[in-house]
Amino acid sequence: MSKLKKAFQILSVLMAVVLAALGIVQNFIPGRWTKVEAVQKPLAGDAYSFDDSNGIVLHDPTLFRANDGTYYLYGSHMVSAKSDDLINWHTISSGVFDSNRTLIPEGSTVRETLAEPLSWCDATQTQWGTPDEEWQTNIWAADVFYNKAMGKYCYYASCSLWGVPQSVIWFATSDSPEGPFEYQKSIVYSGFNKRATLGKPENETHYNFTNIPELIADGIFTRREIEKQDFFTDEGYYNTNWGAYPNCIDPGVFYDKNGDLWMTYGSWSGGIYIMPLVEKTGLPDYKKMRAEKDYNLYFGKLIASSNEGNFGSGEGPFITYDEVSGYYYFFQTYSTLGALGGYNIREYRSENPDGPYVDIVGNSASDFKNTGIKIIGNYKFSSNETALLSGGHSSCMVDEDGKVFQAYHTRYNDGVGDFHTTDIHQMLRTESGWLAMLPFKYSGETVSESGYEISEIAREYELVDFSNRTFRSVNEGDWNTVNSIISPTQKVKFTADGKITGLMKYDCDAGHTNLGSKNIDGSWSVKDGTYFVNMTVDGVRYEGVVCKMKDAKGNDVMAISFIGNDNSCIWCVSV
Repeated sequence: MSKLKKAFQILSVLMAVVLAALGIVQNFIPGRWTKVEAVQKPLAGDAYSFDDSNGIVLHDPTLFRANDGTYYLYGSHMVSAKSDDLINWHTISSGVFDSNRTLIPEGSTVRETLAEPLSWCDATQTQWGTPDEEWQTNIWAADVFYNKAMGKYCYYASCSLWGVPQSVIWFATSDSPEGPFEYQKSIVYSGFNKRATLGKPENETHYNFTNIPELIADGIFTRREIEKQDFFTDEGYYNTNWGAYPNCIDPGVFYDKNGDLWMTYGSWSGGIYIMPLVEKTGLPDYKKMRAEKDYNLYFGKLIASSNEGNFGSGEGPFITYDEVSGYYYFFQTYSTLGALGGYNIREYRSENPDGPYVDIVGNSASDFKNTGIKIIGNYKFSSNETALLSGGHSSCMVDEDGKVFQAYHTRYNDGVGDFHTTDIHQMLRTESGWLAMLPFKYSGETVSESGYEISEIAREYELVDFSNRTFRSVNEGDWNTVNSIISPTQKVKFTADGKITGLMKYDCDAGHTNLGSKNIDGSWSVKDGTYFVNMTVDGVRYEGVVCKMKDAKGNDVMAISFIGNDNSCIWCVSV
């Protein structure tokens, strides 16, 4: 292969990854890439004319319920949708493909409305030598909720550029969950430096171009305090080391059980942070951060670390409180978002809004190793038309009736390309209060609180063991590796006498080379009068939930979702 051809193939892979990050649907073949039309093609610039029959295409989804009972999804690039039942969705704004009317007031433009946060991205682009004032797709990962004290719907999002930590989180407000939203303020920046020449900023990514000078002027802290912070390296650059400081994207705002407001955020870089907000203003509570132990005066508190155990990743944080269990649940996503990148969602919980958050093993999310219950990976049941890959960047909603839902984007492969869609699955509480996600998209199913008979559960199943590891392709552009990162689907039988037959244990090395499989034993039991199912396989103890639901083709099936005491997850679907 010539050096020129090899260089072109490498460039193709990088462009494919960037396009995927921007939520653009694409076909990709190593050595060749072509941009294709999005699934939802705009008609005459009107989002309401979109064809939603094949589902919605929304990246980095946040799910919430408005005061009138309507459900909403908001995501990156100003895309949004609504539903009355969590099943049938209608596009509101198609983001960069239409007028973005849900965010931008009439008569204004994205550039005008978001001039302050976008200028931080412009500074970085200028450093790269590629200024582009019309580039609007760097508006990422929106989170919308109703602020009770303000009496407004608040839209929190970030402006950033792919591959660098120069980011900023801002918020806007509206009387309606559909906007238009009025920009309020940029609240936390990352990627700045303190390097200067003769007392003047060396470039436009100096902290003088953030909100820090305003906070100094307001007496929040002094310039000397800022200059002494260890978010600067000895050379004066921003400290992005593992366990250090965040990339300020992916905000997730929530109320705690006492009615206090919090925001978790962050991605890769140093990890995930949390900060208290002042409900009446929607801004950081600097007074509280200064008074609390383990808090940085500007960024808040580190609750999850990027480290070698999670490939230096961890992004899309979301925290929700469940009154039924009394726990705060924290979800983040490991690895990279490409179809072959191994995106997978991890679950932790805590009795306090700011942690510590731990997994079922007892690991803290801030430990420097592989942590968190892996609640989904790459898989394909017989009812799925294609393999489902890299599910991640999720949000979790506890509905008014106590049902719990997980919304995330997932990629799929039809043999020639890399596409994505948005899925919503119901989650059920296990006996010890963990949240287990059911295998198929929500279709209105309701679990039987009085449980199921053994005769209903004892049958043949397709079983997928997600394990607790991240499986991703070493070469994200090589579709020949896709089968090596999909969890094998096994045919097993749950017998009426409590045995599980047909089980196999698969193993592979770090490069995903198959090291073979072996037969293993398993047993199961159901707790009378409940939907709780227990299982032991190869020494690992699992607590699970069982529910009748529809598979991907609309067939009635019995579905079981297990969580192992080693942070693994197993799904079983009757056949």
